[in-house]
Amino acid sequence: MGFGAPPIVERTRELNDQLFTPKELRDGGMHLGAFLFRDMFCQLHAPIAFGECRIDFFRMVDLNDIQKAWLAETPDALACFVDQAADILDFGYGWTEFGHGRQLEARAKDLIWRSHVQLEAAAATATSACDFRGTVQTALLGAELALKAGLAAHGVTDKELGSRAIGHNLSAAAERLGEFEPLLDVARIQRVASRMPNFVDSRYNSPPPGRVETGHILMDAQYIASEVTRRFSDRDCRADNASAVPRAYPE
Repeated sequence: MGFGAPPIVERTRELNDQLFTPKELRDGGMHLGAFLFRDMFCQLHAPIAFGECRIDFFRMVDLNDIQKAWLAETPDALACFVDQAADILDFGYGWTEFGHGRQLEARAKDLIWRSHVQLEAAAATATSACDFRGTVQTALLGAELALKAGLAAHGVTDKELGSRAIGHNLSAAAERLGEFEPLLDVARIQRVASRMPNFVDSRYNSPPPGRVETGHILMDAQYIASEVTRRFSDRDCRADNASAVPRAYPE
């Protein structure tokens, strides 16, 4: 199919391209995420890769060359971009490899898959929907499901996961998971959770967040999910890169 393929292969490809819309012909990925630059929602995905490769984060984000130069000249935004790219890459592979050789209950893998589905939907809504605020509920649910996947992996029952003690409480779920996973950054997750809207209130009572606030809700949810999968897989960009700078986002 690649270099040196016979002409009939190219003829077949051209014919195939006439039968499908461009979006159905695009290359897929492991997971679709989003990055907020100023007030712009940008798609950022974990690519499908085999073997050892060099991944250029700047080729993964859908900004034009001038916007990328603008981003590179803004230190805080650039640091945030690097952190989000690492989170999306770690989660994009981590959710598929959840367990990393451990024998886990099927519940745990089902919950992390559901987290991936919700977070991907949140990113797709933010980057393409007319009303980006549909992102909020799916982002919150994605973060919750990731934490509960970690708890289920340690045998925490569905009854406890659905109890008032945990329920939709991200901070409580993180604290409980920290009892099993000492390397989990519980303090940072709880700081992030404290600024995210209440899941139930956001459905009925809370005023809808603005564009930038919505972007941070999504990026915070992506961080929480990636922090969980880093504990249950061997995917950790920073641990694998000796030259990686300390995390800047979320603060």
